[in-house]
Order: sequence, then structure tokens, then C-alpha cells
Amino acid sequence: MRQLEEYRRQLEEEIKWVEEEMKRIDEEIERLKKELEKPESQQPMQAYPWPAYPPTPQPPMPAYGYGYGYGYGWGRGRGMGRGFGRGMGPGFMPAPAAMPQQPIPPPQPGVKRIVASVEENNGLNSRISPRFGRCPFLAFVDIGDGEVKAVNIIPNQAASMPTGAGMAVAQMVIASGASEVIGSNFGPNVSMAFQQAGLKVNTVEPFIPLGEALKKLGLIR
Repeated sequence: MRQLEEYRRQLEEEIKWVEEEMKRIDEEIERLKKELEKPESQQPMQAYPWPAYPPTPQPPMPAYGYGYGYGYGWGRGRGMGRGFGRGMGPGFMPAPAAMPQQPIPPPQPGVKRIVASVEENNGLNSRISPRFGRCPFLAFVDIGDGEVKAVNIIPNQAASMPTGAGMAVAQMVIASGASEVIGSNFGPNVSMAFQQAGLKVNTVEPFIPLGEALKKLGLIR
């Protein structure tokens, strides 16, 4: 019974507010009518041409091309306010997805691919990044017979994603044919995704050179 009384009181307040709004609208209509009846309002309005605005520039799509060690290449050319009911809250806006990445060619037979999160594009001297999903670059290192056969470093397109950057990078790494990953910090979901895909997760201290990390892990001589 108490809840019904409270609901009734809320409805009465809403009705009172609506009545006040209708009264205010009627007063505004009367005011506009009086304005239109004034002599100066009968004068024709002077027409002005629309200004010519330049077209909105569109940001160019980035295109990256990278030569590969074996001769093949990678590339990639508030609410509604008060009303008769409760106001509607802000709607859900989906997070923008990262730009599509073309599939990375798989490693050559007999070659192991390692992917590391790095801070810059400086070959084996690139430093390991303290982040994984939002690292600036990803280094794809192909190793055979204890030696580096190829190093390719590409920008991390998922770094600017508001959410899900780690999983987006994990999917790309898995699809590239990598067998191991190197980083200094992996989230639990990312680590689980790698383990389920059969990839070995290697954790090293941040900001050490990529080549040093490979040697410490026994991946190269």
C-alpha cells in the first residue's frame, strides 16, 4: 500500500509538471502571434546565398609495405530528460574496431616464428614493451637452426582500440602461425587464448633488447 501511495504521488508530480509545460507553451505561442502581427515582421526577408564550404577532408588510409626475408612480402595496401515516464539513459555505443589486417604469410617449413611486443621499429635492438595489447609495434621473428632468418616489425593497429586490444592482437598472432610469444605483461584472457592455441608464453623484463630476450630464452645462439 505504501508503494502505491508513493507511485501515485510521483504520477501527480508528473501531471503537474506536464500541465505547467503546456501552459508555458501556450504563452509562448501567444507571444509569437503578437510578434508576427507587428508591421516590421511583414517586411520580406533578404535572402543570402549559402556559403561554400570545402569538403571535409578524409584521413588517408595508411599503407605499409614490408619486404620479407624469403622473398615474399607483407602489406596492407544524457538521456531524453523528463517526460511522462522516467527518462531514458544514454545508449550503448559499440567500440570501433581496428582496421582490417591482411593475413600474414606463415613461416617457411622448418622455421619457428616468434612474436614479441616492442616499443620501436629497430630490428633486434627494439626494446620489449611493458604492454602487450597496446604495444606500439609487433616484431615477427623467424628462427631456424638457432639463427634469426627474418625480422619484420609492423605497427600495432589494435593499440588505439578502446577495449579488446589484447584479444585482437592475440588473434592476429595466432593466425600468423607463431609458436611462441614474448612480452613483459600478459592479461589473463590473452594468456589463456595463447595456451588454448598451443603457443608458449614467454615473460621477460621490459625494455631489454629483442635480441637479448631471444638469447635469454635460448631461442637463438
